[in-house]
Amino acid sequence: MSAAVAAYFFIDPIFSFAIGLKDTFALTIFVAIGFTMSWITEALREAVRRLDESEAAKALLLEELAHRTKNDLAIISSAITLQRNNSKDPAVRDALSAANARVLVVAQAQERLRGDGKGGLVGLSDYVTALGHGLGDLLRDVRPIAVRVTCTDIFAPSSVAVHVGLIVNELVTNSLKYAYPTERGGVIKVDITTNGTNMIVTVIDDGVGCSPETVPGLGSKLVRLLAKQLGGTVEREDANPGCCVRVTLDERILLLP
Repeated sequence: MSAAVAAYFFIDPIFSFAIGLKDTFALTIFVAIGFTMSWITEALREAVRRLDESEAAKALLLEELAHRTKNDLAIISSAITLQRNNSKDPAVRDALSAANARVLVVAQAQERLRGDGKGGLVGLSDYVTALGHGLGDLLRDVRPIAVRVTCTDIFAPSSVAVHVGLIVNELVTNSLKYAYPTERGGVIKVDITTNGTNMIVTVIDDGVGCSPETVPGLGSKLVRLLAKQLGGTVEREDANPGCCVRVTLDERILLLP
């Protein structure tokens, strides 16, 4: 239509479709370019449509995977709880309780993946806050111990969120178990921030303090292993009063696929 309008109104003789061979060749190239552009535009539109469908299918599969994984972890947690309740050995019961807490950390991360709409990312603020409150309710018994969590608005891949959750789980559990002997109460603070190059996870209590003679247990070894897997380091220092453990992680882990 554009070629016809140009031929009729703008190419001599005007108001006529009688055009010369040179103008016919130019109009033919113009029409060919127009059809090519239309074909490319339609191809791009179809590619975008297929990409949207693929993203929707991937999101659905991710949600289904998270749901199935959560159910599997719930079964494992129930089995561990049953085994713990049937055991009369306090050491075995404590070990099974610790294992169950770790399973629940992973389960909570999977729950956060469901319908997140962020391509499999977990909001660390809500995740760690819920985790800290759950640990406090589970482990503090009747002692007046509060677990307070502050976390900047960070979204991390699920694998990173699980690592961070396990680190927080082990550090808070250690504080709840060892920092407050007898009926002593206190506050355990969890702080997660970024400084442009690193993500820093800090757990500080106001308990009895860090003993230099303390032999690292399974929890401490697990924290160091988890930090190492994310290219991080672990520092432990006296907080006067209490103990402070700082885990520094490379912020590039937040960009992992």
